[in-house]
Amino acid sequence: MIEQIQQPALADKQKITSLPLHQELAQRDGADYQISTDIASELRVATLAYLSIQQEFNRIGKAVKANTKPDIKRLDAFVQALVESIIRNPAAAVWLARLKSKSSYAHRHCISCAILSCVMGRQLGLNKDELFQLALSGLLIDIGKLNLPDALLRKTTDLTNAERAETRSHIQLGLSILEDLPLPVEVLSAVRHHHERFNGCGYPHQLAGTDIPLYARIAGIVDCYDAMTSPRYYATPIPHSEAILKMAGWRSRLFQKELVDTFIQAIGLYPPGSLVELTNGEVAVVSDYKAGMGRKPKLTIILDMNKRRLSKKKVLSLSGKEGTIDIAKNLPPDAYNLDPEALF
Repeated sequence: MIEQIQQPALADKQKITSLPLHQELAQRDGADYQISTDIASELRVATLAYLSIQQEFNRIGKAVKANTKPDIKRLDAFVQALVESIIRNPAAAVWLARLKSKSSYAHRHCISCAILSCVMGRQLGLNKDELFQLALSGLLIDIGKLNLPDALLRKTTDLTNAERAETRSHIQLGLSILEDLPLPVEVLSAVRHHHERFNGCGYPHQLAGTDIPLYARIAGIVDCYDAMTSPRYYATPIPHSEAILKMAGWRSRLFQKELVDTFIQAIGLYPPGSLVELTNGEVAVVSDYKAGMGRKPKLTIILDMNKRRLSKKKVLSLSGKEGTIDIAKNLPPDAYNLDPEALF
């Protein structure tokens, strides 16, 4: 079970080290990425990488539960393929990250965190090696939960203090699983510190500001966002737009302001895979997004204005001209009993 974030009081800002993000990035090798493929062709490649990672992660889970060391290196080729897909066109992987399923939340959450971390890194212009490490970090941050009781992870009511402490132990459990494995120190730091918060209210060491490693700050943002927008045993998903408002409200408190802004820029106001309702009452799924499109993504209409399923999907490119059809609101991933995974 993932703890719900509470609004804490602000810590003493004099105690928080906060190096401006642009200065921090200036110390790293940067890259300038351009979209080089369309989402339709990239989706096939990204899906293959996604399913391969999912298969390997299932194998890792079985090894962990059997109390044997997992073969993490088997992930490398598939994570690399995912990174290269995100470099070419992040929209395809973002789409996959937003496909949700209650029955497999734990595994899908880890892969979604891998995708969203890498997409953030791409937006920041981090080099290919760092994107790989970011994706691997996102994939492994919650590996310790494989050793928590299913009854705890599936609990639908508030946690007791003892249960909360047990849930928090997933960090040390994860580090124990990963110790002695050939992993970069940056990945292990992300696992150790992804629940630290920018104002020092997190755990396990109450780090604050940029004393929290960059990968961990990124992982904390995507972990929180994906949890809020996913169906869980104890909570229904909230729409992307509501999650973004919450994240924006936590800037400079729970999360670094510049990184939250980067996250919003990277996935957009209406990311691929989002369900939206139009001003004429029709329901559509966002089928493409490119930097610079702003509020005007490409849509595929799936329900008519009476919320009846269309026998044949139709594609709509919003013009943004006054008086034309526009997006009225975001919808939850399971709105109108739709299964996003069956839409395409």
